[in-house]
Amino acid sequence: MQVLTAQCPYCQHEVDSTIEHLDGPVVCPSCEKPFEMEMPTAVVTSVHEIDGKTARHTKMASEPAERTLVEVHPVVFRARPIASILFFVVGLAAAALIILSVTGMSLAGYSFGETMVLGPASIVVWLGAAALLVIAGMVGYWTLLSRFTTLTVTDDRTIYREGIVSRDTSEVQHDDVRNIQLDQTFMQRLLNVGGVGISSSGQDDLEVVTKGLPHPKQIIDLIRENQD
Repeated sequence: MQVLTAQCPYCQHEVDSTIEHLDGPVVCPSCEKPFEMEMPTAVVTSVHEIDGKTARHTKMASEPAERTLVEVHPVVFRARPIASILFFVVGLAAAALIILSVTGMSLAGYSFGETMVLGPASIVVWLGAAALLVIAGMVGYWTLLSRFTTLTVTDDRTIYREGIVSRDTSEVQHDDVRNIQLDQTFMQRLLNVGGVGISSSGQDDLEVVTKGLPHPKQIIDLIRENQD
């Protein structure tokens, strides 16, 4: 955090403040009178010409670089709570049946090891293994979708990228944002996930539409804070 020090024009007391308070008057903590602070400016001291080679080896002042404030991916399990719970229960049951069948243990007097054998294993083992493979495939697909979907908020714009094979990119400058929508169901509010939609001036449709983002309210607040 950058702190600016100025002298109160009324009591000559030194007053410390941050850059964020330069938009309006500040109050002197000594005399409690308001006054305005100005951003420090530089004065040009000389003007001279240099050749291209000298320019390449001279450290020049440049425009401030765009800063990335946050980069988020959609959540995997909290975005699909019912399917996640179902997969967990089915996966747990499939693993238990495989163990019971392989070890020959019985449950309520029924031995899973005595079921019909198909090749090197019983049908119970094959069905359990198939269920686990399907669950692993779906979870892997969800994870892949999440990794290849990114919402990036910088101090200048919002960028949304998605797609595994083909890649789509949408971006909106913060200063052009006209409308921001928050899409959350009751369950999503409890899990703190949701969708964010952004449209700019002159556009009827939402240009950026996201789903399953963690802490969506904080993302919206961050965009609003960086609007001029």
